[in-house]
Amino acid sequence: MKKTGVLIVGSTIGLLSGQLMASGFAVSYQSVSAMGTAYAGAGVLSENASNQWYNPATLAGLRATEISIPLHQVWVDTAFKSDSDGMSLFGPQVGQGSGDFDDVEPFVGSAFLAVPISETMTFGLSIVSPFGTKIEYESGWGNAYLTPPPPAGLGTVTAGDFYATESDLQTVNINPSLGIQLTDNLDVGIGINYQTLDADIRNAATRLEGDDDAIGWNLGLTYSPDDNNHFGVAYRSEMSYEVEGDISFSDAGALLSALGGNPVAPGSYSGSADIDLPASLQLSYAGDLSDRTQLLLGVEWTEWSSLDALVVESPDLAFNPTEEFDWENTARYSLGLNHALASGTVLRFGVAKEDSTQGKDNRSAISPDSDRIWVTLGAGFNPTDNMTIDVGYAHIFVDDADISRSDKGAQLKGTYELDADVIGAQMSYRF
Repeated sequence: MKKTGVLIVGSTIGLLSGQLMASGFAVSYQSVSAMGTAYAGAGVLSENASNQWYNPATLAGLRATEISIPLHQVWVDTAFKSDSDGMSLFGPQVGQGSGDFDDVEPFVGSAFLAVPISETMTFGLSIVSPFGTKIEYESGWGNAYLTPPPPAGLGTVTAGDFYATESDLQTVNINPSLGIQLTDNLDVGIGINYQTLDADIRNAATRLEGDDDAIGWNLGLTYSPDDNNHFGVAYRSEMSYEVEGDISFSDAGALLSALGGNPVAPGSYSGSADIDLPASLQLSYAGDLSDRTQLLLGVEWTEWSSLDALVVESPDLAFNPTEEFDWENTARYSLGLNHALASGTVLRFGVAKEDSTQGKDNRSAISPDSDRIWVTLGAGFNPTDNMTIDVGYAHIFVDDADISRSDKGAQLKGTYELDADVIGAQMSYRF
């Protein structure tokens, strides 16, 4: 039996990076060369096989069989500071828990292949992780409350434990695609996506373990009206999952559910739910300022509003556990520069501003998203005629993220403080 990849009652949903510092629970780390310019122009350049992820039409610009392997190491610095005036069903806050947000150091890898099959057509294959979360909290985090002793209550509890304790959830996307040169100025591309979802989400009330798969599509085009100006547009469809599996309630989860008017015994129950991961639209521009310098621009819009609520249906339960999201659609605006030295080494610089999906009242404890600024540096060099090595660094400045939620019976009220550093290396080899 498939296990559910959704979160219910006391859990929210997060998908490998969580706080890898992208909007919602998106993972941005598919290309080191693109990261060097903060992803500006990524959907119009044909620097290497990794550009196909941003726009399959860029494959048409590759004239040799090529593999590209990007690797990213991420360091996320996190802290949660609870306020002192939270409220619960049993009264006001009595203190703060001793636990905190554990720092995480996820490692993200991808793989890309490009194979020309004619003078005007190139096949591509990408294997990436486009969504994910990897987050852990120390036990006893958040606002502390005094409840009656068991069995009528839980004694002293901390609110954060009932919103999230650990989340390990990831996706893998396999994307064969085709880039076609229609004219000297116009290239198009199309791809099919097979995506898997695997989840293990825990809090003090529930634990969910599960997996599912989904099919989607992507398409794009690039257009160059002259030798110095290049435009790209690409679209990825949403990925719709219908998952089935088991939902486990702890003793505390059963008690809280009963207090909320939905009595349930501790244990595991079968259930099903639908999840829609968002569609996205990417616009790219590359303008040649000189023979060696290129101005890059980019906008990526993501339809996070498609994830409005999660409703779990179970024949073994007399109620449908529901998690409200009401997230906002987001956009990332990027500006970058490529500059080629006489030696052939390419220097890169980029900045980007990215919106948050969430506000104070709907911030996710599994993915505490907030507005952020990217500052990136990168370089690419050719140790041999058929090999390119790209390196990159990004620092992500994240606005402090306030949260005030009471939907689990005890108010989680405070502020997340977050930032991240990323280094990456990528090898591209042409046959």
